[in-house]
Amino acid sequence: MHYIRYLSSPKIHVKGSDVQLKAVIAVTTDLGETFYPHDLDLIVSLRSPTPDAEGESEVYLRRKIQCPAYTRALPIRLNLTRNDVDWPACLHVSVAKPTTSRNPGFLPSVVDIWSSPLNPTKGHFGSGPRIVRRFTPLNERPLTLIEESGDSIARHLWDGSQVLAQLIDQTINLGPSSSPLPLLEYVLISATYRRMHVLELGCGVGTVGLSIAQSIPDTDIILTDLSDVQELVEANIARLKPAINSIVSFLPLDWEAPVPQQVQSRSHDLIIVSECTYNTATLPALISTLLALLVRSPKAVVLVATKRRHPDEAVFFDLMQNADLVLDCQTKVPLPGVMGEGYADAESHVGAYCYVGRGHRLSLSPRGSEGEVQQSGGAGRGRGRGKARDQT
Repeated sequence: MHYIRYLSSPKIHVKGSDVQLKAVIAVTTDLGETFYPHDLDLIVSLRSPTPDAEGESEVYLRRKIQCPAYTRALPIRLNLTRNDVDWPACLHVSVAKPTTSRNPGFLPSVVDIWSSPLNPTKGHFGSGPRIVRRFTPLNERPLTLIEESGDSIARHLWDGSQVLAQLIDQTINLGPSSSPLPLLEYVLISATYRRMHVLELGCGVGTVGLSIAQSIPDTDIILTDLSDVQELVEANIARLKPAINSIVSFLPLDWEAPVPQQVQSRSHDLIIVSECTYNTATLPALISTLLALLVRSPKAVVLVATKRRHPDEAVFFDLMQNADLVLDCQTKVPLPGVMGEGYADAESHVGAYCYVGRGHRLSLSPRGSEGEVQQSGGAGRGRGRGKARDQT
């Protein structure tokens, strides 16, 4: 899976009567470690930032280019001198491909890119560092996410979060028994008869939590991460078109510090931990945070997604087991397209895991008073009691 990135954000250059729109792109893996290993045809277009009723936006100028294999920086240019553009407009770069009816959802093999709007008539000659990704879930309600074109990996999309958003989307929209994670399916179905409370740790740009908020009504979601991503996450929240009665908020949460009262005092149904295992030095603090949350929310399901970046990440599963957190179910999701070749990019799949506390009980009734199933640690739903089968 690869992402088209702006190494140099789009900018309009005016020299006399000559007007050029210039940018520099690359096609990289999620953390930018390696570059696309084959020649790739791309479409560069200047388009209206506002989609029409069919989800398409007006195209003012379009050009096909080729990105040679392993290109680290590809300059692109559009000549605007004799072209009529209805400003504002965005620069969109995508893979040139035949029309297909298949919707890739959150997992296209190469993720296209939209710049922020340019408008030289208002003095906005550059698009700035923020870019937009657009995804269409199975419910056909497009989700747009802002990320930054700089080097901060906290402000980029990650493969694991894309996979988790796709898994949740399929579970919601493809009906019963569609999910390879039965416990996740149970939690999401429970939202049909009561309000669901979701907490995401280390949310990054907010992909997973925001995708839930846009798809499931009556959901209350708190996104958390370090404070340096707050402005970006809140910008994504502001763009969101949530499902009926669903709300999203952001709170700074440092795993090394006490859990904020607003988080600790609430009972959570689902705790999301996506792509948080790459820095092994922070894992003990992450586990401590989870344990603190489960004191107030003993029925919570902890949903973990990780694309292994290095072998040391396997210690996460040991720490979860040592903390008496029980692995209920797991799956591997293959990533689309070609794989990267670098230190953190070569893994071909993302692992997704559902954990619960040792005393966890599920209720099959809306009120939780009857029809309870066996406690965690017993038989009855194929619950795994040891390590994850595949920690790669």
